[in-house]
Amino acid sequence: MKHGFIKLALCTPPLTLGAPDKNAKEIMRCVKEAQKKKAELAVFGRLSLTGSSLGSMARYNQLLSGAKNALNDLVAFSKTVKTAFIVGVPINAGGAVVSCAAVISDGDLIALVGESSGTAVLGNKPYTLCPDAVLHTKNGYKLSVVFEEDFDKPIPAAQRLVCGGADLIINLASSAALIDSFESRISKIKAVTDRLSCAYAYVSTGAGEAVSDNVYSGDKIAAELGAIVASFDGDSEEILYAEIDVDAVRCEKVYKGMSDDGACIEGHTCVYPLSLKDSGAELTRAINRLPFVPQGAEFDRVFDIMGRGIYTRMREAGASKLILGLSGGLDSTILLLACDRMFTKYGLRNKDIIAVMMPADASSARTKNNAAKLIQLFGVTGMEIPIQDIITLHLKRIDHSDTHDVVYENAQARERTQILLDLANKYNALMLGTGDLSETALGWSTFGGDQLAQYNPNSSLAKTLIRAMTRNYCLTTKNAEIARVLNDVLATPVSPELLPNQDTEVSVGPYELHDFFLYNLIGKGFSVTKVYALACRAFFDYAKKDIIKYLRIFITRFFTNQFKRNSACDGIQLSEFDLTHKIIHSEFNAEQFLTEVELIEKELTAKK
Repeated sequence: MKHGFIKLALCTPPLTLGAPDKNAKEIMRCVKEAQKKKAELAVFGRLSLTGSSLGSMARYNQLLSGAKNALNDLVAFSKTVKTAFIVGVPINAGGAVVSCAAVISDGDLIALVGESSGTAVLGNKPYTLCPDAVLHTKNGYKLSVVFEEDFDKPIPAAQRLVCGGADLIINLASSAALIDSFESRISKIKAVTDRLSCAYAYVSTGAGEAVSDNVYSGDKIAAELGAIVASFDGDSEEILYAEIDVDAVRCEKVYKGMSDDGACIEGHTCVYPLSLKDSGAELTRAINRLPFVPQGAEFDRVFDIMGRGIYTRMREAGASKLILGLSGGLDSTILLLACDRMFTKYGLRNKDIIAVMMPADASSARTKNNAAKLIQLFGVTGMEIPIQDIITLHLKRIDHSDTHDVVYENAQARERTQILLDLANKYNALMLGTGDLSETALGWSTFGGDQLAQYNPNSSLAKTLIRAMTRNYCLTTKNAEIARVLNDVLATPVSPELLPNQDTEVSVGPYELHDFFLYNLIGKGFSVTKVYALACRAFFDYAKKDIIKYLRIFITRFFTNQFKRNSACDGIQLSEFDLTHKIIHSEFNAEQFLTEVELIEKELTAKK
């Protein structure tokens, strides 16, 4: 697949215990089916060639010889298919029977990864059964194999292998089906991939295994970076397909500075080349359209984190009150909601929240009315200070024309900030900023104006997250009037209201797209081409020409406005993919990014 994805087929065909020849035919059938679905790699469970519930029969030469012959048949078969595959097989290694993973591709037995160390000879060729094998693909990704419930071990083999460079862990298992065992495996695999920053594919044998003591699960689970990509409980579905984003794993490891040279593995490490052919499969997995919005809708947690930050800074600053500009727009509204919740939690008086309305000529009656109603409904102290006359006088004093240009716009933003800071001094209040993460990324703020504050709790809130939090508040509040006003705030076009009928998303593009670009391009470090491809899948309702147009706008504005972020005030980190700890100098040139945009634009033009 393109853009760093690998399509896996996790296979649990019905096996016949102790009949490797029959099982080999079932494996071939599944690999052929996986090839039809354009999977690059098919994975089978532990001892899938013979069955894992062999008991004492596992040591009989008749079985081991049959398994070796069936393995040779699979190697010969691999010449006829493009899909590489990994099967479990018992191998006689100097008198000891070792459970191995046979890695097969292009008519070759690439490697025998053993559950324990040893050596074996197959077809006059010696093999080292190396538990620490690392398989290198041509596109730079690395795979390793572990066995059984590796994630239950105090120090999982996966940990050692990831430290040695593995990006994707293949887990061949033969696990019992117990009450809640599937959910437990899901939880543990998510935790392992999150902690180790890796991808994971788990396959357990199932149908055909002995049921004398337990039923074998046939579970299939694929995960990456703490999230489940695909999963199936049981063996009723023979093949589960999973599109693993190994590139995302690589980017995460680079971001965290994780070693990739194998130095963390003690002892001997076997390195094998594995050819995974690009199947040309189109990406089908769902792409999160709103990556900054928590999947678990943990909006109360977000409010609590904001509240704790505000309360702590307020007390450390010795402030007795809070002050913010309330425009009736989304950003200032969400901050008012956070302050209200914080004051309720800590037993403070809402009258010590000062919400200041500062209308000018471009301020709409709609936003002014909503701001006034919010002040009344939440019982905070409201102030209205019109600024139009001040702006007119100021522009006259600097001999500026009456043109509604950038000077006119920025003068309003700076005047509002000056008023808030002066009032903060007057009332011993902490002046809070309302600029959100999306605006900060785009530089959609006035330097020395709304870019300034004494503390900005909104600094990690993306616009899409603010919308989701406000919508959730509407659905959960018991106050119907508050819900009505908030719904109208949500329905109001986003605008700084510095010019008549100004609409931010008309000027710079949809925030849902810009948030997507910010999260994936800057937060996760994906290439421009990959971000564009993911956006085309996530935003299928947008024309491709518009997606690339807005991506160009994002890249240009993001790097051009870095100087504003470099002098921003303190804020609160909410996501590891926001801008809190990004060190980017103002002189950084975006040419490398924009060159890739141009290539995509040329390709789109050529297709017309």
